[in-house]
Amino acid sequence: MKIQSYKLLVIIIIVFFICQGISSSSNNGKVSRKIPDAFVSFDLKKGIDYAIVVEKSSQQLFLYAYDGVYREIYRTNCSTGEVTGAKARSGDKKTPEGVYFFTKQYKKKDLAPIYGTRSFPMDYPNIIDRIAGRDGNSIWMHGTNKPLKPRDSNGCVALKNRDIDKLAKYISLHRTPIIIVDKLSYLSYNSLNKRKKFVLNFLAQSNDALEKGTYHEYLNYYDPEYVPDISWWSEWNKLRKKLSVSYLPFSVKLGKASVLKHKKVYVALFDLYIVAKDKESFVGTKKLFIANKGNHLKIIAEEYQNLSAKKKNHKQENPLVIACRNLKWTIDDEHRIPDMIDEWLKAWSSKDIKRYGSYYAKDFRSQDGATRKKWIKYKNRLNRKYDYIRVSKDNLVINRGQNRSTVSFVQTYVSSGYSGMGKKS
Repeated sequence: MKIQSYKLLVIIIIVFFICQGISSSSNNGKVSRKIPDAFVSFDLKKGIDYAIVVEKSSQQLFLYAYDGVYREIYRTNCSTGEVTGAKARSGDKKTPEGVYFFTKQYKKKDLAPIYGTRSFPMDYPNIIDRIAGRDGNSIWMHGTNKPLKPRDSNGCVALKNRDIDKLAKYISLHRTPIIIVDKLSYLSYNSLNKRKKFVLNFLAQSNDALEKGTYHEYLNYYDPEYVPDISWWSEWNKLRKKLSVSYLPFSVKLGKASVLKHKKVYVALFDLYIVAKDKESFVGTKKLFIANKGNHLKIIAEEYQNLSAKKKNHKQENPLVIACRNLKWTIDDEHRIPDMIDEWLKAWSSKDIKRYGSYYAKDFRSQDGATRKKWIKYKNRLNRKYDYIRVSKDNLVINRGQNRSTVSFVQTYVSSGYSGMGKKS
C-alpha cells in the first residue's frame, strides 16, 4: 500500500512539472491566438520586433515578440502610479496612458538606490500629450530597491530588478514601444489584418503625395484641426523637381515601419529616406499620430524621433529639405569633384602656378603645417627646378560628409628629377 502511494505521489509530481513546463512555454514563444488591440504592424525586414505592454488594472507587464506572428514571451508584475487614471499634470502621481518609446538607459552606477539596477526614461509627454495640455516629466520604467507593491509609484512603471534586467536586452532606444493601457483588449488575426491594410495603405498614399503630389494634395492627409508647419514645402518642391528631372529614379522611401494603437489613435514610426540615382539620404525617424475621422484617416500630429527638446522647441530647417539638399550635393559632387581634381592636376602638370594655387582655400594647411602662401612658394621652386612634371590619378574615391568631402586616389608623379607613386587624400 505504501509502495502504491509512493508511485502515485511520483506520478503527481511528474504531472505537476510537465504542467509547469507547458505553462512556462506559453510565456516563451507560444503563438498568441488573440493579439493585443495595441498592435497593428511591425516591419519583418528588421528581423524580430519587440513591444512592451503595461496593463494598469492588473498591474501586469507583457513582452511580445513579432517575427511574422505575435508571441507573448514574458510577463511579470509591475507597479504603476498610486493614483488611478491617465497622467495629466506634474505631480498627480498618475502613470500616463498611450504609446511611448524609451529615450535613454541609466545603469545602477548612475542611479539613486530607489531606481534599482537600471532605468529607461520614456518620451512622455509626446506631441499628442502636449497638444492636449498634459505635462509632467521623468516618467521611467525602472527597477526598485524595495519590495514591489501594486500602485506604489509616483507615475513610473516599477519592476523587480531581475525583471528589468531581463527586459533590457529586448529594448532598442527610440524604437521599442511601451504601450500603457488601463485594461487590455484583444482582437483576432483577421481583424488585425484588415486594420493593418487600412493604415499601411494610408501611409503609402500620404508618402506618394509627399513624393510627387501638390501642396494641397499633401495637406489633405492632415486633420483640418491640426495645422502642421508647412513653410518648408516651397524649398522641398524646388529640390524634388531638380532631383526628379536630373537624377532618376527619384523617390521618397519608408523603412523600418511599425504601427501601434491606443484607443482611437494610431502611432506610426518609420525611417524616411530620399532616394535618387541609386543613392539615398536619411531624413530621420518620423512619428505620425493618425486618427480615424468618419472612416477616413487623418494625421493629427507629427514629430521626428530622437530630436533633443531644444531642437523640438525651436524652429529649425525641416529634416526633409536638409536630406534632399545633401543628396543633391552628393550626386553633384560625383561630377564636380572629379572634374576639379582633373583641372588641378592639369595646372600642376603644366606648371601653371597661379591656376594651381587657385584650387587651395585661404585657410589651407599642408601636412607639415605650411600655410597656403608657403605651400605655393614651395611648389613654385619645384616648378623651376624640374624641366617637366606629369601627375595623374587612379581609383578615385569620394566620401561626402555634412560640410566637406574627402577624396582619395592613387597618385603617380613623374618629373625630370623625381618619380613616385602613392595614395593621396
